[in-house]
Amino acid sequence: MGKSHDFPFGIMDVAELLHLRIRRPNATGYYADCPICGDKRGKMSLSTKLDSWRCNYCGEHGGMLSLYARVYNISNSEAYREICEALQNGEFAPDYYAGASEKKSEDVAEQSPLADVRTIHQTFTMLLSLLTLSKKHREHLRTVRGLTEQQIDELGYKSTPPFYLCRKLAGQLLEKGCTLQGVPGFYQKDGHWTVKFYTKTAGILIPVRGIDGLIRGLQIRLDVPIKDENDDPDKQGAKYIWLSSVGKPMGVSSGSPVHFVGDPMARVVFVTEGFLKADVAHYLMNRSFAAIAGANNTAQLELLFSLLKQNGTEIIMEAADMDKYRNEQVDKGVSQIYLIAKKCGLSYKRLTWNPNYKGVDDWQLALKRKQSGKINY
Repeated sequence: MGKSHDFPFGIMDVAELLHLRIRRPNATGYYADCPICGDKRGKMSLSTKLDSWRCNYCGEHGGMLSLYARVYNISNSEAYREICEALQNGEFAPDYYAGASEKKSEDVAEQSPLADVRTIHQTFTMLLSLLTLSKKHREHLRTVRGLTEQQIDELGYKSTPPFYLCRKLAGQLLEKGCTLQGVPGFYQKDGHWTVKFYTKTAGILIPVRGIDGLIRGLQIRLDVPIKDENDDPDKQGAKYIWLSSVGKPMGVSSGSPVHFVGDPMARVVFVTEGFLKADVAHYLMNRSFAAIAGANNTAQLELLFSLLKQNGTEIIMEAADMDKYRNEQVDKGVSQIYLIAKKCGLSYKRLTWNPNYKGVDDWQLALKRKQSGKINY
């Protein structure tokens, strides 16, 4: 199978859209974690020569459209439209595909290895200190999400900066002694370090923290979801993306770290999908929450659960969205949470609520606003 010249994008563009964790280069492209089977050892081969993929663990394979389509359970034609829309917005297209119909594997931009946790935390902490939270975003977090001013400040949310400040911000961080190489979102352009913020990806920056409180990554809640103009009007589109620079010169993938908020020694820890959701639910319920980026991004939960077990946690309370009862992909992810909890010696319980409220945060906020009594578990 030869590489198609008809597509205005390549396999690494698709990998970026899917937030795949790129592990290492190979002779024809890169190895990445497989989003189909969930294996986290970098067994999926991404061929930049053929724009194809194959997981050497589960055996699944195909072209780049089928990879995107399989992950989101849509048709190849729908996948093509969604990918094109995202790339037209300009936020995902790697430099090494711009202006060219085909690139050889040896022309692929050199990537940086992921920096250590403390370096990433230091750089992101300093970056956030240089940013502000807009009145619009603060109002959304306060009135729509139900957070207090103090809680908003404690969580460290900020607004994304305008694109024209990207190089200046990178320069300021370097002057303050921060390391940019290996930190997701940072890359080199024209010999200078910069950071990957665009007008089309403006939104709220959400710090994603580990159980130790250190920032592992930054997610953006988009002001305008990424959506194809031909999509069903009821379809919301993608609302969250990672700050990542995979595919950019000296860039690096964000991976898909797990978020934790609350007491790391809690007897009961709730697990949900979505970082902002977990933060809000934590404050509404006064409970500890772990959060994954998507229903099937469970690969890094085992390490977290093992640490929680050592800390004295006994129960994992699954609090995934209520569409787990009708969405096959969400249900599969929930099943993985159960298996990982069992493997780590933790009890597992499932939290359910009024299905008129999709997320645990929606449900709890509605209870709060109705002045309902506190629920005990």
